[in-house]
Amino acid sequence: MNNYKAIVFDFDMTLADTALVIVTLLNQVAGEFGYSGMSAEEVLPIVGYGHEIMLSHVTGEKDPEKLHVMRDRYRQVCRERMPDMMVYFSDVPESLRRIKERGFLLGVLSQKPHAALSGSLERHGLAQYIDVVTGCEDAQAHKPDPNGLLVSARAMKLAVSEILFIGDHLVDQETARAAGMDFAAMLRGITAKEKFDSGFVKHFYYTAGQVADEFSA
Repeated sequence: MNNYKAIVFDFDMTLADTALVIVTLLNQVAGEFGYSGMSAEEVLPIVGYGHEIMLSHVTGEKDPEKLHVMRDRYRQVCRERMPDMMVYFSDVPESLRRIKERGFLLGVLSQKPHAALSGSLERHGLAQYIDVVTGCEDAQAHKPDPNGLLVSARAMKLAVSEILFIGDHLVDQETARAAGMDFAAMLRGITAKEKFDSGFVKHFYYTAGQVADEFSA
């Protein structure tokens, strides 16, 4: 497909069904700091943004210093609990294997801590397919800032034009746009197809298997 040499995947709701895990851990941290938390329906629309943004949404807190402290605690909780809580979509292992066998570099970009991502990929036998993991500590700024994608591209030693970024959220679309990178939308998350910019999105996928079909042909 095109002249791509690599695919970078968003993690949440693209490779892994993590929405309720994120809600659970955000509410855990909110409770530790004396806030009541929110229902999944109230939290899910903000999932995908920076940790301070998500925590501010859940708690109503606006003080940057308090949010910074809560953010650090949230990242600690993620490192400790997420590797055991991750549930990957069932077609992901075989799809990554098929794409990798065709010689593509594969990356994962997420605002999760690097250790949580790496630990989860290792635990589920998927680390063997992933060349570059870019977590929240690896980028100076987070989605929709393009820094994470640019860090991933440098690690792969590729130009942005040689990489396709696949994500499920509008923030992923805007991150790709800011990086000058092609973008495909994964329609497993809460963002409906019509919400994406059809003039910008190169392809719409409903499963990882569809990605593998296209890139392993």
